Amino acid sequence: MLTNSFTLILLSIVVGLPPLFILFWAIWKGHFDETDKTADSIFDEYELRYARPWETQKQTQSRIEKHGTLTINPFAEWERWL
Repeated sequence: MLTNSFTLILLSIVVGLPPLFILFWAIWKGHFDETDKTADSIFDEYELRYARPWETQKQTQSRIEKHGTLTINPFAEWERWL
């Protein structure tokens, strides 16, 4: 019983430490500093100006300040989920 527990603990350390090390290394190097830019990177520039009916007034105002006046989505992509 003791041998199996030791093996399990050792295996957990061997499997768990490298991802933890990589996560802390990425944080230390600053890969998570600009999450706002990363969140917007999946959108094209014109898509950032589409009106989104699920946003709060504060979120909408923030996007208007960053990207200009909002336009109506010409493809009606979001209406099927609303």
